[in-house]
Amino acid sequence: MYIYGVNAERAGVSGFRTMVGRYSRRRRNRFWEIDFVRGICVLLMVFDHFMYCLWDIMPAINEILGTDLFAGWQDIAVSYWMWGVRINVREAVILTFFILCGVSCTLTRGNFRRSIPLALIAAGISVVTGYIDRNFIEYTHVIFGVIHMIACGVFAYALLDNAVSAVAAVLGKGKKARIAEKVLRYLPGLIGAAYLIMLFACFADIRFPGGVFTYVSTFPKSADLDENKFRAIFLVVKGFDFEEYSADYFPLLPYAAVILVGGIVGRAFYHTPAKYTFAPLDGAWNKGVCFFGRHSGFIYVAHMIVIPVLLTLFALLTKIF
Repeated sequence: MYIYGVNAERAGVSGFRTMVGRYSRRRRNRFWEIDFVRGICVLLMVFDHFMYCLWDIMPAINEILGTDLFAGWQDIAVSYWMWGVRINVREAVILTFFILCGVSCTLTRGNFRRSIPLALIAAGISVVTGYIDRNFIEYTHVIFGVIHMIACGVFAYALLDNAVSAVAAVLGKGKKARIAEKVLRYLPGLIGAAYLIMLFACFADIRFPGGVFTYVSTFPKSADLDENKFRAIFLVVKGFDFEEYSADYFPLLPYAAVILVGGIVGRAFYHTPAKYTFAPLDGAWNKGVCFFGRHSGFIYVAHMIVIPVLLTLFALLTKIF
């Protein structure tokens, strides 16, 4: 009986250790530095959109409610929005965020599953903002924004990566087959890089007048409005301001291509022993920012609703009291 009891106790301890080990492995599969950098990007984005709301949304709320909340902040918000430093930082944050999206694509085989809810959320944003645009505040309709673009970018990565998996299955097993598969896994990123080279060699240029980042398109405009709207989904059309029709606008080129290029970073760093480089720096100090990074998708969608709603509620309170 004593021996049985010892074996049972050891089995219990072993089961507990196995459970803890599984949990620890799941925790290690999340790289804190990715969540941390993504969290910083999200916080800067929320602040950016808050200032935009003070500039563009708050005056409409005040007009509807007959209030003057933050009326003195409109000029400050406009100055901030046009500030060269803000424009440069915004572009750096955007590119960093999309590269991290590509890195994340290399850390899962469920990219098809990831793209479907993103596409549904994008469709919901278009429907809701279209209703708001028609009935309440003009120029708020989002036809093709950041969520639409990310959904397409993740879907494209999934297509290419699954094609690589199919080729790898044909190659079979063995050392040469494994090496070939590792090389082929870079294909999505290389295709993204090829698209970027084509874009800036043929249809676009980047300039810095006065030190401010400026994207200049040379892709010709069509005489047909609907054709221009369709073309603008893929890349910026010269002389056609798609932002007059879509309040949020991120064309597939260059941004979806940047997501694909992020796959190169993911493969080169997070599929080698180098992925543990930043592990010793992990600790309680980064938990708050990492929380925002882990929930960046939810925060992005929620803050577009929460900020205007809170501003409306504050305006109502000032009117009542």
